[in-house]
This record gives sequence, C-alpha cells and structure tokens, in this order.
Amino acid sequence: MGTSDFDLAAELQKNGSLAMMVAQPPIAFHRVFVDLTGSATAALLLSACLEQQEVPGAMNEHGWMEVSAQGWEDRTGLSRKEQATARKTLRELGLFEEHRTGYPARFEIRVNFERISKRLIEIAQRRMSQSAQKAVH
Repeated sequence: MGTSDFDLAAELQKNGSLAMMVAQPPIAFHRVFVDLTGSATAALLLSACLEQQEVPGAMNEHGWMEVSAQGWEDRTGLSRKEQATARKTLRELGLFEEHRTGYPARFEIRVNFERISKRLIEIAQRRMSQSAQKAVH
C-alpha cells in the first residue's frame, strides 16, 4: 500500500461538514432478515421499522406507525424507489401492512410480528435439518 500526504484526522478537524458525515452512526440490519425476505434492501427497511418502533410514541394504540419516505431515506439511505420495492416485498410476504391516512395523505405501517416469528422459526428449523443431514453424510 502506498503512502499519501492526506491526513484524515487533520481534514476532519478543518472541515466540520465532513466530520459530521463521518460521525453518522452505521446502518445495520438483522442478517436473518435477508433470508426472511430474499432482499438486503427489504431486510434493511424491516430492521429500521423494528428499531423505530422502540421509540416511545412511535406507534399508535392500534400498532400503526407513521412513516415518511424522507424519514426512511434519512435513516437508511434508501431512495424512494428502493423503499417502494422493499415495501412491496414486505407486503407480499405478509410481514407488514400499510395504508394511507389523513390529509395531506401519509403512510402508516404495522409490522406483523406473528408472521415474522413463524417465518424465523421455519428458517431455523430448515437450517437445523440441513445441518443434521450434513452431519449424517
């Protein structure tokens, strides 16, 4: 690896905007959600939904949570098109519901924890069965 005259620490001290960008928290998601959804993008959005539900007051009394495309983009980095594709995947798999409400219209989602739990158990059972078959052979 070659040497460089670029000093990141010095540049971060000089450039507050760059420092703020680098200081953003990492974006993480549950790896098993990729197996659950077949999509890293859907896994990321589902993880963000679950994380957001931990925020006090994020959900109403019926389990619905208001979301905005801009809010999800700020949290995940997913574009509106990527979000739409991920939401479609999550809806089709029955992992969450969504509807429009209010005026002006906004999206609300509700995560289907029962469906997620059942699918995760199925994945775990499948993996255990595959491991057992490998051990026999």
